[in-house]
Order: sequence, then C-alpha cells, then structure tokens
Amino acid sequence: MKKMILSLVLLLEFGLTACGKKADVKDSFEDKDIKVYTRDAASGTREAFFEIIGAKAAAKDNSLLASSMSEVTGNGDMIAKVKADHYGIGYISLSSLETSGLTGLSVDGVSPTEANVLNGTYKVMRNFNYMVRSEYSSDAEKHLVDAFVAYMTSVEGLGAIAGEGGIVDTKNAKPWAEVVLTLSDEIQAQLKEDNKAITLKLGGSTSVEKVAIALGREFSSVAGGVVITNNHTGSGDAYKRTQGGDKDSANALHIGFLSREVNSSEPAKENTYGKVATDAIVVVINQENKVISNVSIELLTRIFLKGDNSVSVWKDAK
Repeated sequence: MKKMILSLVLLLEFGLTACGKKADVKDSFEDKDIKVYTRDAASGTREAFFEIIGAKAAAKDNSLLASSMSEVTGNGDMIAKVKADHYGIGYISLSSLETSGLTGLSVDGVSPTEANVLNGTYKVMRNFNYMVRSEYSSDAEKHLVDAFVAYMTSVEGLGAIAGEGGIVDTKNAKPWAEVVLTLSDEIQAQLKEDNKAITLKLGGSTSVEKVAIALGREFSSVAGGVVITNNHTGSGDAYKRTQGGDKDSANALHIGFLSREVNSSEPAKENTYGKVATDAIVVVINQENKVISNVSIELLTRIFLKGDNSVSVWKDAK
C-alpha cells in the first residue's frame, strides 16, 4: 500500500512538472501570432509614433500596416484592448503607463522613463501642444482663455501638468501670483469676476486628457469658478474645433490639445498655439508576455508594417 501511494505521489509530481513546463509563459507565447493594435488616423499619438519609427505614410494609410492590425479609438481603448489580448502589442502615452497594467518595452536598450526623456536618450518622444480659438463670442471668454494659457506656464500650472505625467522644465517658472501681474488689466479684472456662468470647452488629444482635466480643475479655482468641460476625441479635432470647419458647431472648443506638432493642413493663426509639455510614446505588451522586454526601431517597423521582412510571430521578435 505504501509503495502504491509513493508511486502515485511520484506520478503526480511528474505530471505537475510536465504541466508546468507546458504552461511556461515564454514557451506558450513564442509560437503565437502577434496582434497589432494602432490608433485611428486622426490620432496625434499615431502620427508621432509612425513618424518617429520612419514610416510617416503609415500614419494615415492602414493598407501599409500588418494584416493583424486593429484600430482603437483612444489611449484608454488601446490600454483596454492590449490588456485583454495576451498576444497584443500597441503604443500609449508615457503619462498613462504607470496605471495601465501593461508592460512598457525599452527601445534600443533605453527604458521609457521621464529621466531618459529629459536626458534625450529615449528617442520615441513628442510634444504635447495646445491651440486656441482665433474668434470668440465674448471678451470674457477670450480673457479667460488667455489667462488659462498663461496659467500653464506658472509653477502651479506646471505642477498640475507634471502631476499627470507631462514632462516639464520648471527652472524659470514663476508662481501664479507673479504671472497674473504680467497680464493685461482687462484679464486681471476678469479673473476677479464671478465666472461660474461661463464655460470653457477643452478637447482634442486623448493622450493629453488627464493633463487638461488637471489644469482645468486648478485654473477654475483661481479664475472665479469658471466651468471647465472636457471632450477629448483626438488631436485632429484640436484645429477643426477651434479654428477649422467645426469651430462654430455644437462640438466647438475654446482650447484644443494635440499630442503632435501642428501640421501644414492646419493653418492656425499666429500666436494661437504652443507647447504644453514633452511626453514619450511607449510600446506596450500584455503583462503575461515575457518573450521580449526590448525592441529596436527597426524591429518596430517590421512588427507594425507589412513587407517581405515583417515579423508576425512572437518568437521572431526576440
């Protein structure tokens, strides 16, 4: 009886060991197809990502992308899709990585950190920018928008940006109490009014949404309680809804944010746009995927794009 029990124990241990080998995460992923996720063509993150990896045409042309490609609608949707797909790969804003539940890959041996963005060693980076209207329905709205732009440069404004992952330089920043004194008398007077009946509409890039919400919350407290709303639908809508075809529509914005540079198809008026912060784009995979931790720029093009040299299986991405 003891021999029988011992044999059963040995068989059970052998079986568990064998099962454990079969269930090894790395082995189980290596032969699986890579599932590529990308942002939609209106996304500033997509435009910046493909330009950085040397495939600018792919920013607007899905026919150039890997056959496994699926589009997502925003930064949050990208996170949700890759979290739900063990074999997925995508890209998100560095400001979203910490809370995403995803693994951020190093690029050319450099990890995606704020320090590496600031020292210039992490190359997959871009600017967060803003754009404002050139026409307003009231002087009060214009005064408050101008004040909001100034607030973004203050110690308090930069703190709100940094608190949501924006990378900023605060060396020469001044407190809001000093910044406000540099504004016109009309703007200073407007800030002292009760502005609760006025609404400023913010939108544009989904990657900048958390930064915009934080800025709006802090600015309202120093601007007479002005109401701030956020409707973020992509960088392409920043120009369209402030100065473009939708500037007078129900979706019009006072301030639009972009996670890329203003381009030639967006003829914004002079002095109506500028930089908010620097950000990095992080290539992300599911946390269960242990096959790779680093990619090269060249490998990214082979994963995300079609071609004779494309990589479509995880073991070929090592």
